[in-house]
Amino acid sequence: GCPFLHQLIFHPDPINSNTFPVVVKTWAKLLNSFCTSGNIELELIYKVQMQCYEDAKLMKLFPEIVRSLYDQDVLAEDTILHWFRKGTNPKGRQTFVKALEPFVNWLEEAEEEE
Repeated sequence: GCPFLHQLIFHPDPINSNTFPVVVKTWAKLLNSFCTSGNIELELIYKVQMQCYEDAKLMKLFPEIVRSLYDQDVLAEDTILHWFRKGTNPKGRQTFVKALEPFVNWLEEAEEEE
């Protein structure tokens, strides 16, 4: 398993939108040194997706998790867009894509403004 996701799920305080950013920040440095290529970043998104798929509480947090990892420079914009457009893991895919759509739209708009 992935210790980062394990901590998200089995954190002593139930993970909610308040405790969540703290956990991500704690892990961001480590994940950053680990996520050195688009493929590894993609793998991380898949792991998050699988974990969220298996835990209904996390399912709702999926867009926040991805966004936080983006804000912490763990996930690159290109990786998120690639996953969104042609990520291949089918588990709950439609739900995740729908949940992430507002964030992806925001990314695309930001890209157009540059």
